[in-house]
Amino acid sequence: MKNYSIALLTLSLLVLVGCGSTASWKKNGISRYDMQNTLAKCRYDVGLAKVNAKEKKSMENNCMISQGYRFRK
Repeated sequence: MKNYSIALLTLSLLVLVGCGSTASWKKNGISRYDMQNTLAKCRYDVGLAKVNAKEKKSMENNCMISQGYRFRK
């Protein structure tokens, strides 16, 4: 019974933590679908560049910012 309680508590905590993380790219008046399309285009464009992974992430962020998005909760 003790193991069952611990497992249930752990599962409950994981569910709560998963629901609490809503940080993403946001722009006023833009749907999540449109944001995902813009992000996919930025990732595609950055993927064509011959740079390391750290620079790609920076370029991806700059691409989204240039499109008017901000990374927020």
